[in-house]
Amino acid sequence: MSTYRIYARWAEQKVTDKTVTESKAVADFAWEELRRLSWNGEVKPIGLTYTCNGKQVDYIDLTPGVG
Repeated sequence: MSTYRIYARWAEQKVTDKTVTESKAVADFAWEELRRLSWNGEVKPIGLTYTCNGKQVDYIDLTPGVG
């Protein structure tokens, strides 16, 4: 059984509420929804995280000057 977690990571090791599910389909949907959000100005996370069983599946770095 796999456990997927989707969340935004903020500075100082803070994170948003996590989507936690055993369904890959639900995890994929949550990931796409998180990626579609508009982050404006200074109010944005430093990264978006998608993990499965504690291992990184995908990560988007939103720190200034990256990407």
